[in-house]
Amino acid sequence: MSAEQDLVGPQPGEMIGGRYRVERVIGRGGMGVVVAATHTGLNQRVAIKVLLAEVANNPKNVARFTREAQAAALIQSDHVAKVSDVGTRPDGTPYMVMEYLAGEDLADRIARGPLPVAQAVDWVLQAAEALAEAHLKGIIHRDLKPANLFLARRPDGSERVKLLDFGISKLTGGAGPVLTRTSALMGSPLYMAPEQMKSAKYVDVRSDIWSLGCILFEALSGTPPFVGDTLPEICSRILTEAPTSMRQLQLAVPAQLEQVVARCLMKDPAARYANVAQLAVALAPFGSASAQHSAATIAKVQRVALAPAAATTPQGPALHSPMAAAQPAAMATMPSSMPAAAAQQGAVAQAPSQQVWNNGVLASPGASAVMVAGGRTASPVSQTLAGQRRAKTHAALWIG
Repeated sequence: MSAEQDLVGPQPGEMIGGRYRVERVIGRGGMGVVVAATHTGLNQRVAIKVLLAEVANNPKNVARFTREAQAAALIQSDHVAKVSDVGTRPDGTPYMVMEYLAGEDLADRIARGPLPVAQAVDWVLQAAEALAEAHLKGIIHRDLKPANLFLARRPDGSERVKLLDFGISKLTGGAGPVLTRTSALMGSPLYMAPEQMKSAKYVDVRSDIWSLGCILFEALSGTPPFVGDTLPEICSRILTEAPTSMRQLQLAVPAQLEQVVARCLMKDPAARYANVAQLAVALAPFGSASAQHSAATIAKVQRVALAPAAATTPQGPALHSPMAAAQPAAMATMPSSMPAAAAQQGAVAQAPSQQVWNNGVLASPGASAVMVAGGRTASPVSQTLAGQRRAKTHAALWIG
């Protein structure tokens, strides 16, 4: 293999791991390349993500790559792209083998216009299904955005959300090495919670809930809740300003759903939903019939009991007593094996929580990836939202 090939990654015809034949390049980025390949023994199409040689020279990049594969492999949800194999090429660059996905990501779909309410809610809840299991296992995604929600086509033509890119996920409860410095800015600014702006090290499940709120807002409106021409402007608005009002945008969105989104986007993490089970309960009434199934699945995964008659109530599903009385966020039913850090994240008892569980909604709710750490600054953020979308890879898998 030539030095030039080492720089650009796998080429068509190359054999990886002795059994995967590269067919074509799906996408390429500053960190790595994703290729479509065929498992020659099974005649099965797969996607292979390979870290570029110059990036693999940094042990922290390799550790993050490994962590991504491990995190994805830990989660059994149908809404996470499966990792089936890992290895190292002869040049020392690591690779992971993932299921091949056909379709498009949510960012591409939103670029064609806002989504119907039920569709937007259904897809966010499918992503929440994956997060329910991830959070239970002490994994915080930290980079949720429309581009990482892939709409994979099934054989019958229907679509199912696949959550991608656990490359900067945080593993809590001693599940892995600490790879993030307190001063590091990691994630996608348009969808990053205020506390993550300050420190990526101390985020918890509620930071992912903020990002889900941003995604749902954009799916319903066609624009993120906080926009700006520069990275500092975006960060300033997230830290200090209220999100754009859906009313001002004249959207045909139910007022109660707007309140649900508003609660996700509260600056204080303690004022948000304490876990995705709470969020699912609030969102389910606005989705299709499948939304109720998603909410029930999330509740089951997170060991939260839902009232049998909840599906028919106008306010949406409610938790069994005593959970419905706004005790600390579903903690009474959390398993003892749950990582301590993840369990602590659910222990939020706020007056707004009582309103949500009693009324179904909160009555009075108060860019491309960037990494700046260790002196290394990623490529400049695009100056406009349109520029950010143009700069985004169209590959089915994260490639840096």
